[in-house]
Amino acid sequence: MPREFNHIIRLFLLVLGTALLTATQTLAQALKPEGRFQADSLKVGEPVAYVLTFRYPRDLEVVFPDENHAYAPFEYLDRTFYPTRTDSINSFDSVVYTLTTFELDSIQSLALPVYVINTGENGRADSTVIYAEEDAIFLQRLITQTPDSLALKQNTEFRLVDLQFNYPYLLAGIAALVLIVVLIYVLFGKKIRQRWQIYRLQKDNKKFQEQFNKAVATLQGSPDRRRMEETLIVWKKYMEKLDRTPYTKMTTKEISRLPAGEPLQDDLRTIDRGLYSRSSNGELISRFDHLYQYTDDRFKQRIEEIKHAK
Repeated sequence: MPREFNHIIRLFLLVLGTALLTATQTLAQALKPEGRFQADSLKVGEPVAYVLTFRYPRDLEVVFPDENHAYAPFEYLDRTFYPTRTDSINSFDSVVYTLTTFELDSIQSLALPVYVINTGENGRADSTVIYAEEDAIFLQRLITQTPDSLALKQNTEFRLVDLQFNYPYLLAGIAALVLIVVLIYVLFGKKIRQRWQIYRLQKDNKKFQEQFNKAVATLQGSPDRRRMEETLIVWKKYMEKLDRTPYTKMTTKEISRLPAGEPLQDDLRTIDRGLYSRSSNGELISRFDHLYQYTDDRFKQRIEEIKHAK
């Protein structure tokens, strides 16, 4: 009898969790974000603002598209977040995206989504995607008509022309230059490539340190989900270039499966929890410090690999 009772209790909890998850998804789908351009038309290469707003129940978790989203036929330039406004029932978020286009279609349209985060009974999170209504903008053409023929103006005045260029001397000079370049490459090519690769790594590392330290300092002073996401993206983009591995397209689980990814597993999992739930800011900062130290060690390792490459 007790075993049957426990089975009934587990079945009841499973049905209840499924019902709550379904209710959350149904509620999210009943909501609708609004997206619109702030201009009626634009020129090729000219920036234009696209405003995405969303009003939703205050207990929902919502994520807006970032720079990695596909904005075709437009190209992403920048975005501006505005503070969430919340009352006793609803919350209201708005983001202004700065976009541009180099397509030549007369009418170009865009519909951006928002992502409603759902947490199941097992604690794993997924998302429901809700798209705004499509909004269109007109392309202003600078050349409206091309003439069929051109009227040429005649000029019969005498003009002195320079003497013919001495091409044999030019070819001889080019041949000598090519020979010098080949000799330099044969004698010093390996050292030149090594120094160039080390220079590029050092330049990229310095840029990463500046961006990452600035992002962590901002996050430490004003922690929120957007700043955590931006800081993590800075780290992933640099690691993608350093290791030639698509970190920005990989999940925490996929990164942990990499040959050198095991030390990152706990740090990335803690940061993921911070993105979708409340976590101690001090703990998150320490996790980002661990990522920074791992990156610094990997950078030094790559320098040694280049120096000792055969």
